Amino acid sequence: MQIPRPFAIAIDDLGWMDGENEGYLGKGPYRVGIKRKMDISDYEAVISLAKKVGVRLQGLFILGELDRENVARNIPTITPTQTVWKDTKSSLQIEVMDLVKSHSANLEFGLHGVGHEYWPDDSGFFKRAEWYNLDDKKPWPEQSIRTHLDCFVKIMAQYEMTAVHNHSFPKTFVPCAYSYYWNPSPSFGEYSMGAILKEYGVRYANTDFTMIPECSPPIDGGFDQGVHVMNRFNYGNLWHMIGQLPMIPIKYQNTDFIETHWPNLLAQDTFLQEEVTQKWVDYYREVNNHPKRYCSKNTAQHHSQFLYCKYTKLTKKEHSIVIDNTEMPMDDQHQTVAQNLVLKIPIDRTKNEHFQQISLDGKAIPAYFEFDDYAYLFLPKLSNQKYTLDYTIGKQLPQDIVWHDSTCNINTIDFPKDQIRINGIFYGEQSIQFLTKKEIHSVNSNNPLLEILSWKKTSNGIDISFSAKDMQGVKADLLLGFQTG
Repeated sequence: MQIPRPFAIAIDDLGWMDGENEGYLGKGPYRVGIKRKMDISDYEAVISLAKKVGVRLQGLFILGELDRENVARNIPTITPTQTVWKDTKSSLQIEVMDLVKSHSANLEFGLHGVGHEYWPDDSGFFKRAEWYNLDDKKPWPEQSIRTHLDCFVKIMAQYEMTAVHNHSFPKTFVPCAYSYYWNPSPSFGEYSMGAILKEYGVRYANTDFTMIPECSPPIDGGFDQGVHVMNRFNYGNLWHMIGQLPMIPIKYQNTDFIETHWPNLLAQDTFLQEEVTQKWVDYYREVNNHPKRYCSKNTAQHHSQFLYCKYTKLTKKEHSIVIDNTEMPMDDQHQTVAQNLVLKIPIDRTKNEHFQQISLDGKAIPAYFEFDDYAYLFLPKLSNQKYTLDYTIGKQLPQDIVWHDSTCNINTIDFPKDQIRINGIFYGEQSIQFLTKKEIHSVNSNNPLLEILSWKKTSNGIDISFSAKDMQGVKADLLLGFQTG
């Protein structure tokens, strides 16, 4: 028995307003590779896929053409000097960013770049790419990196994506054209890309490490001064290919992040979009039906699962599983990223089989879900020790547990007097279901940034609708009061 490897796609290049690629000319940036204007339906297609497969897709945004106040034009390394940066104000810009903010339950707003390339001088020709000099195999000046990040922050502020409006900086970074400067132990006069990113709020990154061999990155990923960086490959769905799924079979994919670009999820024309989206839905289902893979709910859970796959071992017994987590490093970096562990176990749903009772060293686990022929058990953060997961297969669903069909992270559950306390990181506006036979009389949040919109009783328990005000997620406790005796 083994822990299922996480699966997720990282979607580069959202944010471009003009789809036409000018990169081949050496002056204008590499964009989407679709010769038309991008519109709101192109974002709706991504969100539709995320909702259908029940995940929070990782979207990586370029903000240069969303700049309504011309702040990018004042930074020569972000824009070609002898061309007019396409920053014309339009109502579509507002509509796009409002859509992104209002659908953070299913679309993550991640950092990709401002101009995608880097213009080092007044020749008008760029070098690849924005965050590291791939052409000359050396880093850009540290101050230039900070200037580009500050520009990203200023463009975010044009859409009220600031701390004043309860929004955090993106937690995920993917460098344009794999331009990651891997240098986690800098010498005097050098810098760490991860250390700078962490200052701004980034915690996770992914890139193709084979593109920066001169930096000697670890092929299986690693930590760069507090940022967990994972490797990713392209499996045949090239950046400009419309409606293109990976061509390499799932069983031969060596990375847990799958490189994708915005056109891969889009159709040639609107009437074909549903067909393309359905192909991706079917692809996700194929992943879910693979016994050794699991479709991550969100980026944080993906990185956590990766670490458990690397360090944790399972031993199956008759009605229990021994979980050996003694090899998990105990430093702050690993302990910050390693949170939930997800187990995936076959069940026979034709016989109405369920994990009727589940406990981890005698304590409740926070969440459970079933899909097709598998049960998914969401365990809390594990310490550096061995655990025993006991279970009973029966005809009834488990009780006093979250039915995890949301995109949140359900971290822990405990039962103080007359209450059920569910700790998690909650994304956007959505709902969670709680399986219980208890008579719930109140539902509250301990964090004002997590608003309880409504709750109602169902045949299996209760359904709680909420809104997380920070588009990067809100950590909070849900407090369910119930009557006793």
